[in-house]
Amino acid sequence: MRGFLVLAILSVKSSYSRELEFALEGEDDMPDTLQWWFGDGGCWRIRTYAMDHDMHAYLIENSPQTTLELAKKNNLKNYGDVIKVQHVIHFADCNDRSEVEAGFERIGLAPRIEIDPSRFVFWTPDEAVYSTKSTPK
Repeated sequence: MRGFLVLAILSVKSSYSRELEFALEGEDDMPDTLQWWFGDGGCWRIRTYAMDHDMHAYLIENSPQTTLELAKKNNLKNYGDVIKVQHVIHFADCNDRSEVEAGFERIGLAPRIEIDPSRFVFWTPDEAVYSTKSTPK
């Protein structure tokens, strides 16, 4: 699976269903993330909620306006006050473990990705399984 991932690691941990949000307190706290996947399955926006291991994925219409720069600008506009760091990782093949490891090693993160075949790829901040557990309002 080929594409690139815009990964914004946030300085908060939250629960969408319980409407809770807290600042990260230490190295052991797992952060929420905001991610964009640009690949053959289209452009996807993925939001993870660390407290419940919840995730919401949204298919963004393919259009010339949906670009890497738009994703980064959108992240800053809506989450700029809580973005800890933002990365862009390019993948020729997400199924190639050595490529994934090298890409995440360059930015100092563990190479933990989830692949939803034919749709998107996203990074998880811990070993837990992330899945959609709540319904966006």
